[in-house]
Amino acid sequence: MRLAVLKTTLMVLALTGLVAAECAAAVAPASPKKEKIEPMVVSATLDEQKLSQAPVSIQVVSQEQIREMGADTVSEALEEAVGLTLGMASGRVIEPSIRGSGSMHTLVLIDGRRLAPGYRGISDINQIPTLMIDRIEIVRGPTSALFGSDAIGGVVNVITKKPPKEKPVAGADLKAGTNTHSGGDFVQPQAYGGTDIGPFRFILGGLYKNRNGWDHDNEAPDDGDNLKQQYASGQAAVDLGENHTISFGGYYSKFEREGKRDIQNVLTDRDATDDNADVFARYDGKFAQNYSVMLQAYHSEYKTDADLDPETTDPFFVTDEKYKRTQYEGRFNAKINSFASVTLGGDYRDDNRGADDISPEYDTHNTAGFGQIDMVFFERLNIVAGARYDDHSEFGSEWSPRVTGSYLITDFLRLKASYGHGFRAPTSYELFVTSYKRRGKDTYLGNPDLNPEKSRSFEVGLQSNLDIAQGLDMELTYFYNDIDDMIEAVLISSKGSGKSLKSTYRYENLSEAQTSGVEFLGNLRLPCGWKLGAGLTYLKTENKDTGEQLADQPEFKGNVNLQWHLAKLGLKTRVAYTWYTGIEDGMGNALDNHSTLDAWIGKDIFKDFQVYAGMKNILDEDTEDYEVQPAFVYAGIRWDY
Repeated sequence: MRLAVLKTTLMVLALTGLVAAECAAAVAPASPKKEKIEPMVVSATLDEQKLSQAPVSIQVVSQEQIREMGADTVSEALEEAVGLTLGMASGRVIEPSIRGSGSMHTLVLIDGRRLAPGYRGISDINQIPTLMIDRIEIVRGPTSALFGSDAIGGVVNVITKKPPKEKPVAGADLKAGTNTHSGGDFVQPQAYGGTDIGPFRFILGGLYKNRNGWDHDNEAPDDGDNLKQQYASGQAAVDLGENHTISFGGYYSKFEREGKRDIQNVLTDRDATDDNADVFARYDGKFAQNYSVMLQAYHSEYKTDADLDPETTDPFFVTDEKYKRTQYEGRFNAKINSFASVTLGGDYRDDNRGADDISPEYDTHNTAGFGQIDMVFFERLNIVAGARYDDHSEFGSEWSPRVTGSYLITDFLRLKASYGHGFRAPTSYELFVTSYKRRGKDTYLGNPDLNPEKSRSFEVGLQSNLDIAQGLDMELTYFYNDIDDMIEAVLISSKGSGKSLKSTYRYENLSEAQTSGVEFLGNLRLPCGWKLGAGLTYLKTENKDTGEQLADQPEFKGNVNLQWHLAKLGLKTRVAYTWYTGIEDGMGNALDNHSTLDAWIGKDIFKDFQVYAGMKNILDEDTEDYEVQPAFVYAGIRWDY
C-alpha cells in the first residue's frame, strides 16, 4: 500500500510539473503585475493595521490557505506555522506552544475572547472547526501588556466570519475520507449562510463530523478514538447608524470520543463527551472620526464527562469537570493627531472550576487596566509603548510593560524590535487536580504551593517586501525569553520501558528557564501561478535547574510548501513538507524525529463550485514517541456564493 501511494504521489507531481511547464512557456513575458492585496490584522496592537506595518512578529493563516491545507480544525491549520508546535496532552487533546514556552503560555482567543478552560484546564484547538473562520492571527512573543495572563509565549487569535453587508453569503461543503489502512473512516457535511435585512445582519453555520477510530500499530489500546462532533455558530449585528453597531452571538459544540485506554493495567473503554458554549454581546462606536469605543461582555462554559467500562474505584480516573468564565471589558481609542493615537482599556474576569470527587471548587477573579500609545515619526519610525496592571484574587498584582518599534529603512526593508514582560498564574488544574496522560500510562500530580510565572523577552528582526519575480516577502527574527518560576511537570518516578513505560510527574516551579532562537518566513511569487513558501525555526531551550533541554520542544522545525494556481483551467494544487528534529524528553533523552508530507488538488467545475481531493501524511510515518494519524486520503465538493 505504501509503495502504491508513493508511486501515485510521484505521478501526480510529475504530471503537475509537465502541465505547469507548458503553461510557463505560453505566458507572455510582459504580462502586467497585479497589485498585491495585503491582509489587515488586529491582534498586534488591538487596532486594525496592515500586516507589514505591525511592529511585532505576526503570521496570518488565511481562509484560502486553510482550505488548501485540507484543514478541518484550528490545530490542522496551525501545523505549518513558524515558531509554533503542537503538543498532544491526555492522549487526544491538542495544544499549541509558541517559541518553546509550552502550551500553557499560549493564549487562544476567538475574536479576542478567552475560551473557558477545557479538559484538565487545556484549550483543545482540535475542537475548533474551521467552518466559520475568516483567518487566524498568530502573534509570537509576550502580549501580556494587552491580554494579561497566559500570553507569555504569544497569542493565537481566531477571527471569524462577520455578518455580511449588502451582499448575501453562503457555502456548503461535503468531505469524506479514510486512512489508507486500519480504519479512520471520516465524513463531514457543513454549511453556512448570511445576509442583511435593512440594519439587521446575520450569519449562521453548522457542521456534523463522524470519524471512526483506528489501530495503527496492531497493539491495544487503539491509536485513534471514534469521534463525533455537532457544532453550531452564529452572529448578528444591528447597525444603529453609520458608525455605531451592536453585535451578539455565540457557538455550541458537542464533542464525543469513544476509545480504549490502558488504565491501571486494565484495557478500559472510555466514553467522553465535551460540551462547550460561548455567548457574547458587543458595542462598537466611533465619534467625531477620531474617537472609538468598544464595550463587550461574554460568557463561556466547558463541561466534560467521561465514563469507564469496567468502572474504576480510583477517583483520579473519573472525570466530571465544569469550567465557567465570564468577562466584561471596554476599550477607548483616541487619535490625538496625524502621528499619534492612545488606547485605554480594562476588564474584569471571573473564573470558576466546579468541585468533583477529588478537587474542591475553585473561584478566582482578575481585574485589569491597560494603556498604550502608538506614535509615528517622520513616516518611517513607529513606536508602540504600553503597560497593563492585573490584580489576581489569589496571586496578587502584576505589571506587564511592553515597547515595540519598527523603522522603515527603505521602501522594501523594515527593522523591528520589541521588549516585554509577561506573567501567568497557575491554573486550578496545576494546583489541585491529579490526572493521567498517554492513555493512563502517565500520572500528573497537582501542587497547591505553586507560584506565578514571570518572563522577560525581546526580539529583533528584519522584514522585506522585494519587487522581484512579482514579489518576494521575507522575515528573519531573533528572539530571547527568560522565564522565572516556570511551571513544569517534573518526573518523580517511572517503571517499565518503551510503550510499557509508566511515569509519575508533579508540577513544580523551576528557578529559571530560557528559550531563544531564530525564525525565518519567506514567500516567493513566481510566474504562471506558482508560489513557493518556506518557514524555519531554530529553537534553543534550557531548564536552568538541570541544564537539560525543555521537554517536547524541537530544536528545528521546518516547512516547505509549493502552490500552483492556474486560473484558466480553474485548477489549484498544493504540496507541503514539514519536519521536526532535535526533540528531547526533558531528561536528556532523545525522542523521535518526525515529518509529514501533505498534498491537495482542487478543480473549479463552474462558478462557485469546486471538487477537491488530498492526502495527509503521505509517507505514512509512525513514531513511538508521538501519536501521528496514519496516511489519510479525502475528497469533497464545495460550493460558495
